[in-house]
Amino acid sequence: AQKEKTIEEIAEVDAHMKEITAVRKDENDAFLTAKKDDQDAIDLLIAARDALTAYYKKHGIDMGPVQGSVKGLALAQDEPEFDVSADQAPDAVFSHKGKRKNE
Repeated sequence: AQKEKTIEEIAEVDAHMKEITAVRKDENDAFLTAKKDDQDAIDLLIAARDALTAYYKKHGIDMGPVQGSVKGLALAQDEPEFDVSADQAPDAVFSHKGKRKNE
């Protein structure tokens, strides 16, 4: 009886493993397809940017700082200012040791 129950449980585990493996494969295929679509979109945007840059250069149109360099814009932003140092811990206030005496 114990042996048959164990064999039955092993069969259930094997079936479950096949099921989750199939689900994992389907999810991985969907991920890889989405990743390829994203990479294709990035390549298309880079090609569009290069085409626009070439057009601007050919027609003598100057690009402003935002259009020309997004990285430069990110570097131009100021860091937030804190009243106290970002590394300073807040003051800790502890109650006296007999506070929980009646609990």
